[in-house]
Order: sequence, then C-alpha cells, then structure tokens
Amino acid sequence: MILPQEFNQKWNVERDGPLIKFEYDALVNTGFSDEVKQFLSIGGLPETPAPYLDFTSSQGALNSITSIFSMPEEFQNYWFLGSTGSGDPICIIKETENVVFLNNGNDYKEVFINSSINQFAECLLVYSRMIDKAIQINDEDAFIDNDIPESVINWLKEQLNKIDPKCMGNGYFWPIEVENFYE
Repeated sequence: MILPQEFNQKWNVERDGPLIKFEYDALVNTGFSDEVKQFLSIGGLPETPAPYLDFTSSQGALNSITSIFSMPEEFQNYWFLGSTGSGDPICIIKETENVVFLNNGNDYKEVFINSSINQFAECLLVYSRMIDKAIQINDEDAFIDNDIPESVINWLKEQLNKIDPKCMGNGYFWPIEVENFYE
C-alpha cells in the first residue's frame, strides 16, 4: 500500500495538477484512523485527476456529507471528499474507511471505489500512467478520443486488481470506468 510521502513523490504535479492537502488539526476529531488523517494531510488528493474527478469542492476540509448537503441523517457516516464527473459525491465511510461514491441518479446508492484512501490514491496514479501509455502508443489525443489499446486496458485492470482486488467487483467504480473504454 502506498504511503503518503511516496504518493507525493510519484504524483506529477506539473503534468497532473496540484494536490489538495487537508489540515491535520481539522482531522483530529473526525474519528478516522491515524493512517487516513496522515494520508489526507501529508499525501493529499489531486485537485482534478482523471477519470474526470474533482476534489476542489472539499477545499481541504473533511466533513460529514449531511453537514454540506441537505441529505437525510442516514448519510451522516459518509464524509465528503469530492465528486465524479457526473456530480456524484465521493466519500469516505467513517466505520470502514472505504472510499465510495453516492450515485445521485439512483437515490444516492453507494458504489464502491476502494478499500482505503491509500489504495484509492494509488489507483489514481496507475490510471494516470495508463493515460501516458495510451498516448505513447496512439498519440496525444488517445485518452480524449477513447483510443486506448487493449494491451493498455489489460495492464490497467491487472494493476488495479493488484492494488485492491476488491475494487474490481461487478458494478463498482473502476470496472465501470474500464467498460467506458469499449463505448
């Protein structure tokens, strides 16, 4: 599992954009493990990483989604990190520390992304490397044109599975993203 310092070293800020770091002091009373607090404060999350995710709306603060949006109390254990390209909230669940998104087109049904914030960040790194590989093979518009070679897609699936075998489950975020390459 990637450590926050290692994520900082591997994330290419000039090419892939800056990282948003959370204030450690603001995370102290959240009830999350030290591992989550350290990752968010030392490693951070990219502002707008592929695949079309956005963490700028969190403004580097971790809050229960019910304190940000008018959502029922049953969502109080979901802590807001950012959003998908479709505007679905990306959250970390307080009890399990799993990263999920809440599908706003399906009554905010929970969709699994990764088992931990560390694995999520590492998957973002691998996804960025996948884009680089596709560009090397099929030119600079490969990702935008959805022209990803099958060998690169297979490499991505293998890497995601190595990082977090659970993340490749049917109907989860990463397999949905991989399926989008075939459209």
